[in-house]
Amino acid sequence: MTPVLDHIGIAVRALEPAIDFYGKTLGLGEPIIRVIPELGLRLAFFDNPNGSIIELVEASGKTELQHGDVVVALEVEDLDAALAEYRARGLKVYDQPPTDNLPLRRGWVTKGGGHGTIIELCPKGEVAAFVRGPRA
Repeated sequence: MTPVLDHIGIAVRALEPAIDFYGKTLGLGEPIIRVIPELGLRLAFFDNPNGSIIELVEASGKTELQHGDVVVALEVEDLDAALAEYRARGLKVYDQPPTDNLPLRRGWVTKGGGHGTIIELCPKGEVAAFVRGPRA
């Protein structure tokens, strides 16, 4: 298994000023917004067809994310195999089931296990399909 970068997530205090900064000041354009009330998340995805997606995350629910934290999302061919492989290497990896508004099953390594960075494991192509799908 050789994972590749799927996207980067950045925790922000408030989505709107962060959208203004990343979208206008940095020139990333208009984001695609997704709201995941069951997880207490509001997400803004800047989709670059020639590069990786940048995701802004505003979390109001229970989370270890703090302003400025970065989530490194790795794309894997087979999520079950990746979860098993990382567990066999001694990592505590969480299996996040899909929800109504975030229909993606993903894996997670917390900041404690990821040397201060949250690692997200994403099935190949599924985040891009979610971002580019029907607007919420």
